[in-house]
Amino acid sequence: MQQPSDRQPDLAMFSAILLEIYRLAREESLERFHHTVLECLRPQLHFDKAWWGRAAQAADGPHEHSSFLFGLPDHYIDDWKAIRQHDITVTRVHAHPGQAVVVDMLADDAPPQLHWLGQRHGIGELLCVIHIDPVTQLSDHLALYRRPGATPFGAADSLLLSCLMPHLASTVAINQIRTLQALRETLSGPRLAMAVCDQHGTLHCAEPGFVDLLLTEWPQWTGPALPAGLSPQGHDGARLSIEARRSSDLYLLTARYRCAMEQLSSRETDVARLFGEGLTYKDIARKLGLSPHTVRHHIRAIYAKLGIKGKAGIAHLLHQQAPFG
Repeated sequence: MQQPSDRQPDLAMFSAILLEIYRLAREESLERFHHTVLECLRPQLHFDKAWWGRAAQAADGPHEHSSFLFGLPDHYIDDWKAIRQHDITVTRVHAHPGQAVVVDMLADDAPPQLHWLGQRHGIGELLCVIHIDPVTQLSDHLALYRRPGATPFGAADSLLLSCLMPHLASTVAINQIRTLQALRETLSGPRLAMAVCDQHGTLHCAEPGFVDLLLTEWPQWTGPALPAGLSPQGHDGARLSIEARRSSDLYLLTARYRCAMEQLSSRETDVARLFGEGLTYKDIARKLGLSPHTVRHHIRAIYAKLGIKGKAGIAHLLHQQAPFG
């Protein structure tokens, strides 16, 4: 009888997994997506714990930008960071992106620091693969762990995870975009675009209009990191307003173009619209229940705030369209 690690890849099984994870990408919440997908993979890959994350490569090794831990305590990442210079897994997966590798953390020839990490968290073998985004160069990684003494990972396990990883990276993006689309439905107002970034200010996905909006305030910006001076928690600039909503260790960003008329109070906006439509001071006063003197005062304030003169200037701003609106 074949052991799970010796089984041959089953195309029907692989197809069923893909259908399920793409369904989850469309239907599961951002907060639950990683957990639910890993539960879907467990019957085939027989792991006990997992670490699924996204990182940027730096001179001293990968720097985590977002992480999801499955069956592991939050301090696992801090423990790993303390020994990451001795983790042979990093070198092996980056030498062959897209190919899953097996590492026995408790092997006699394993670095003692990796041996310590495995003992501390009840891990024997790990199976790890990375997928590098060709545009952002961020790497998605998934490490699956088995307890000490469990059946070793085999060639079929490595092949299955290698084939799945590009799809897993893709479904993360799909799930983020779907979350943005659902959020958009709860918002009102034109000229807005959305994106997802992490706590370090690196964009994970963005609508094309979001990039265009950033360029109105930071013309030299190239990405994928947010412009200097723009916090992941939000921004209120001269031309652009960005609201941030935190979801797990990510931020959902909503960028809005600030047109000149937004500088006006609600009453000034009412007066400006009527004046721009051609109404006289007396007509506006009668329509809004104000005195002509008060209307005249509002008109002067509008001119001062918007830096314009005359009814034509107000009419122009009323009909002004924001870029790519």
